Amino acid sequence: MQNHDVRIAFGTDMGLLAPTALALDSALRTTSVSQVDILGVSLTLAAKNILHRIAGEAKTRLVIHELEESSFTGVTYKGGHVPNAALARLYLPHIVDERVLYIDGDTLIQRNLRSAFDISMGGSLIAGVRDFSRLKKECKFQRGRSWSTRSEVEAIVSPSPIESYINSGVLVIDCAAIRREPTLADDMLKFERANKYSLVDQDYINELFKGRILHLNPSWNSSWGRHHLQARWAKELGYSGEEVRRESARILHFHGAEKPWRKMPRERWKRSLRASLAYKVAFYQFKKRFPDLSFV
Repeated sequence: MQNHDVRIAFGTDMGLLAPTALALDSALRTTSVSQVDILGVSLTLAAKNILHRIAGEAKTRLVIHELEESSFTGVTYKGGHVPNAALARLYLPHIVDERVLYIDGDTLIQRNLRSAFDISMGGSLIAGVRDFSRLKKECKFQRGRSWSTRSEVEAIVSPSPIESYINSGVLVIDCAAIRREPTLADDMLKFERANKYSLVDQDYINELFKGRILHLNPSWNSSWGRHHLQARWAKELGYSGEEVRRESARILHFHGAEKPWRKMPRERWKRSLRASLAYKVAFYQFKKRFPDLSFV
């Protein structure tokens, strides 16, 4: 594929605007992208202009698909960790014709993303990275430790193994293949089904696509820079090949309640010093270029 086939997407709202803008900027600084799709929930005109300005500097086409809170009927508030902007990714097969790389806004892109469009899906409909927390807990379980919510994860991914559960923050989505599956694209928008889960969109994605997920190298979704641990645990559980190959982080993902653009506890810094410092440096450089953006 040529560079004009590279298409990335973000979901955001006003609360996530600034970190998403930084993530977008870091993506366009590492990769030649033909189009960026922004799934924007209740964005102001000023917010849209900022995103267009970032894309304009990179000479990249940016399209904003406007969504409202009413676009997510059936979802009840479950705290700030699952904003409706996170559910916006479920609209992508109705918007994009072919393959798209979806990226959460609490990320920092460090390496070129183009190879996501060269990956052979092998019949899978989406590709993602095994979830850091579930992978860690399953390794401990196999060593004889307890895991209180293991049965809940097992119910989501069954009959696939528990460690098949992926983090939905970075996804390669084959939209054309999804639309060829009867009702699947429409099922993705049945938010009342997603609402029964504590992690809403992430759990629902794992349920919908179980057995049809390609597992990527953890460098594509490096949990606070800990992708080497992810690869080691995957190998411990019997996986091999490209997925466990040691490589530098491509996308740093700062998931969870703590965020590197806010004040963080010392323990968080100790567990993820290098990744957090990388974000802080990018954060301050970005704020100098875009002083009108507010990080909260």
